[in-house]
Parts: sequence; C-alpha cells; structure tokens
Amino acid sequence: MGSIAIVGAGNVGQAIAGHMVLVGHDVRLFSRWEKDFEAIIANDGIDLSGDVEGHAGKPLLTTDLREAVTGADVVIVAAPAFAHAYLSEHLATLLEPDQLVVFQPSVLGSAVELTRHFALAQRTPCLIAETATSLYTCRLRGPAQVFIGAIKQAVHLAAIPHASTRTVLDRLSHYFGNSYVPGSDTLSVGLANCNAIYHVPPAVLNIKTVEDGDSLPLHTLVTPRVAEVIHALDQERLALAAALGVETISFWEFLESAYGVTEGTYVERVVQSYGRQAFPEPDSLTHRYFTEDIPFGLVIWSSLAKQIGLPLPLTDSFIKVSGIICGTDFEAAGRTADILGLEGLDAEAIRAAFLDGVTPLVTA
Repeated sequence: MGSIAIVGAGNVGQAIAGHMVLVGHDVRLFSRWEKDFEAIIANDGIDLSGDVEGHAGKPLLTTDLREAVTGADVVIVAAPAFAHAYLSEHLATLLEPDQLVVFQPSVLGSAVELTRHFALAQRTPCLIAETATSLYTCRLRGPAQVFIGAIKQAVHLAAIPHASTRTVLDRLSHYFGNSYVPGSDTLSVGLANCNAIYHVPPAVLNIKTVEDGDSLPLHTLVTPRVAEVIHALDQERLALAAALGVETISFWEFLESAYGVTEGTYVERVVQSYGRQAFPEPDSLTHRYFTEDIPFGLVIWSSLAKQIGLPLPLTDSFIKVSGIICGTDFEAAGRTADILGLEGLDAEAIRAAFLDGVTPLVTA
C-alpha cells in the first residue's frame, strides 16, 4: 500500500484520512493545532457515513509538518485557502523532487504559489498538482464523524509542469482509483473552481438569514432570480478564462461532471446536485463562504482581469459589497497577481507561469 499525508484536519482532511485508512494506506494527518485531534483521539479514529461507511482507526496525528510529509509518496493539501501561502512557504523547504503534492481543492494560483516558493528557496520543485474542487463532498456532523454526501464522478486535475499530468494521475490512481481526470493546465483547472460562483451570491443576497444564523440549506436560497445572478457571475469568470487564452467549464457543466445533473432549470439543477447534502448557509460573517471564497476566489479573478484590462463589474461589486457587510478589506487580505509573482505579466506570460511555474527570474 502507499504512504499519504493529509495537510489539514477539517471536513475534507478527515474524510480523506478516514477513507485512506479504511482501504489500508499508511496515513499521516497534519494540523497546526492539537485541539483538532482531540475528537479523533477520544473516538479512537474517524467514523464515516454516506458514500463511505465505516470506522477508520487513528492515522498518525501530528502538528509537525516535517513529520507529516517526510517520505510520503503523496501529500494532499486539504487546508483552507487562506492557509495555502503559509503551507507553501514551508512545504518548499521540506518536499523532495520525487514527491507529489496535490492541492485538493485548490483556488486559482495555489500551485503557482508553491513553485514561486521553491524558486525563492532555490530548490528543485516536486511534482505539483491541483484540482478545482474536492473529490469528497463532505461535512463534519459530530466530533470525528464525517458525512460524505458524494464522492464526485470526475474531478479535473492538472500539474506543474503540465507535461506531468498523466504521471500524477497514474500515481493518484493507487489511492483514489480513476476519479481524477486530466485537465489541460492549472490555469483552466484553477478557474474551474466554482465555489465562489455558488456560495457568494446566495449568501450575500440573503444576508439577513446569515446575520440571523438561520442555517438554512444553501440550495433553498437559490431562487430563479438568484440563479440568474449566479449565471451572470459565472459568465464573467468564463470571460476571464477566454481573455487569458484558456477554456474552462461553466458552473452548469461542473454540476454535470461532478453530479451527473444535465436537465432542468437552473434552480432544479442546483437542487438535484446539492439537495441530498442540504449543507447549510453561512451562520456568521466569518464563515468560509466570505473569508475564503471572496479573497481567494473573486479577488484573484479581479486582480488578473485588471492586469489584462478586462472589466468584471459584477465580480468587483460582490467584492465591494461583501467587504462592507463583513467590515473587511478583502482585496488587501486576498490573493493577487503580485503575490503570485505575476505582476506586470501579459496574458501569454501568465499562461506560461500556470503551465510550468514561476521562475526565479519572475520572482526576482
């Protein structure tokens, strides 16, 4: 069997760790905080229900990133987007060229950011890959109890360097079967992350229910008019992809590839895709639909668009309105072109960075 390290002990991290233990792999689970392990220790493992059923014994639990990743064949980064910069800086000093790291899920630029840190550290990078969404649609429903609502039918993945994507898929098949499928490059795959498309409009346009902590299922807040806003925001994301010279899937195509939903109105397709899980809307203004999807979703789209002269008025409006609602400067806190080492580059040079990484020359 294989050796796999999971970085991040939240919903996705525990789902992957538990599943990998059940199928017999050597599993290490990392978190920066001991408290994240208390329930797993008390439960002597992780209970899984839904698409995967069973009690998984404890993996190796550690707050030492070096202990977690040293010698691991595959390293899965399942941490929130706001942790990616910190983790990339440290992983670039620890990972060896023969290892594979996968941001699962990524947000646009996570793989590029890691190549930048390898370049700054003057070290040969390992294989780096990212996916647009998590393979596991899951939530914690109790201490060390993960409900896996779905293991998606197909999740696109791309690697840096882009010519290594097939190699990455072959290595991951040992752990996840053929659930990952090839994407053309990390730019198109990164732009295919639709979390901000689905999460932000219902949350912002139903802000009273958020402030009241109603915790209604998010899909119930997608009315026909809210669905049109989702579609319009999605069209701006697709326009950015086209302006950068790549193709990516629409939100509705994502629902087809991930959940097999192909028919119905926009609202009906959302309900068919997410109704089973009935995951709740945000219950506070510090929920990740605000603190992750806006600064590490909408903001990087806006930043790259401004650099190449493409207006994204609806995207920028959501950033501005959400910042006022949350009392946060999301643009100052978020991922931008300059943070990725892409400042001043045109569309062609941006594409090149997403194909083969940021070079020392760009980061100098």
